[in-house]
Amino acid sequence: MINKYTLSRGQEIKFVRQHLDEFISNNVSLSRYSDDDPLRGIAEANFREAYEYILTNPEVENDYKCLLYLHKVLMKDLDNGIKSELSEEQIAELSAMINQPTKANLEIAIDVFLYILDKRLFSDGDVRAAMCFANKIMVDNGCGFLTIIPKYKDSFRARLKDYKDNADFDLKDWVYKYCVKGPKLDY
Repeated sequence: MINKYTLSRGQEIKFVRQHLDEFISNNVSLSRYSDDDPLRGIAEANFREAYEYILTNPEVENDYKCLLYLHKVLMKDLDNGIKSELSEEQIAELSAMINQPTKANLEIAIDVFLYILDKRLFSDGDVRAAMCFANKIMVDNGCGFLTIIPKYKDSFRARLKDYKDNADFDLKDWVYKYCVKGPKLDY
């Protein structure tokens, strides 16, 4: 799997900022907040804070500490006591997955995204944390942005269930094909 986009950090940030409202709306919808849900505004504000952190902190290492921080931000005022912690085994698995020099950064981001969802690392907020952490990897490496548009939300959820139940490896390719966005650049 190759990177679909090869952007400078400036190009990546410009693209994300131009579409941030749309990406946040997609994330909130995927997180199952309806338009009339009273918690939707909190979830949107949390996504905005998490993405602002991603866009303005390139020096932050893509590791379990970053994942835990993003989860904490995303669950602020929504968590009702949900703990953000990982076992030593989960930390080791995540680290090994992130540090694969033979894989493209986009593939690593998708692998991490699916790992977090498959393993259910948190009692709540897995989708949010997985999406933001994958996008941290992608933004830092200029390889586009992961988002699931409403048109594909139900298909993604059905494929994710198959992935968990039957080890459907087509999900990775499907995410690559339909969920990675980037600018159309004129070179």
